[in-house]
Amino acid sequence: MKAKLIKSVSEKIAYARYKRKFLPKISKNLISNPNIATQICRDAEMELLWNPIGFKAGATNKSMWKKLKAKKPFFSYLYEESTYKNNGKMPFQKNLLGAELEVAFKIKNEVFNFNKKITKSNISKFIIGIAPAIEVVGFRQKLKAIDCLGRMISDFGLNVAFVAGKLKKYSLKKITSVPTTLINKTTKKNYPGNTKIVLGNPINSLIWLLNEIKKNNMILSSDFWVTSGSSTPIIPIKKGDLFYGSIKGLGSVSVKIS
Repeated sequence: MKAKLIKSVSEKIAYARYKRKFLPKISKNLISNPNIATQICRDAEMELLWNPIGFKAGATNKSMWKKLKAKKPFFSYLYEESTYKNNGKMPFQKNLLGAELEVAFKIKNEVFNFNKKITKSNISKFIIGIAPAIEVVGFRQKLKAIDCLGRMISDFGLNVAFVAGKLKKYSLKKITSVPTTLINKTTKKNYPGNTKIVLGNPINSLIWLLNEIKKNNMILSSDFWVTSGSSTPIIPIKKGDLFYGSIKGLGSVSVKIS
């Protein structure tokens, strides 16, 4: 019976994302177990039939783990259909939670042929480059706030949109603790952050995620993106907002919510 319910919920989430519509709030009893929430996410991803261009990590700020009752991060796909150009526009949608500034890595797909565990000693040979990225997060469900970790996991990891800045070579040692800033230029408010809140180092998040997708045999045929988790708080969004994010030494990224 539970298998049928999981399949039904997965199909509804996938349909809501495909049509850019919303569905009623999923029962918290069903998604309170992170393993079941993950299964719903994986099944929904299979149902969606969009084009994956990479993966996003979530719950990478350990200070939130106690609140979310999390023991580790989670991940979901990034999609071509929800990717927007740097300095471009993305349409406003209802139920957006906000914008985040992240460190994004472009990874060689040959990592899937590597039969050893990814570690700090071998990760560099798979990194094509690094870029600042803005991720817009939100729900497919009709609700106003995050009430459990499973809610985030099951709903495609909250991913709504992905915008990457210019890709460049950058020191992996320097990325450990770098000041970041996400600015809402419309409201003229600055939101400072730091890469060190991403599991202590975005590289830690990247290594964890790559090992997870290899373990789950989630292979992509092309080089792909990985967003490592937010270096800033989630910044509220309104229609017309212009967001500009910068990571010291790495560059900037911008998107208009139209």
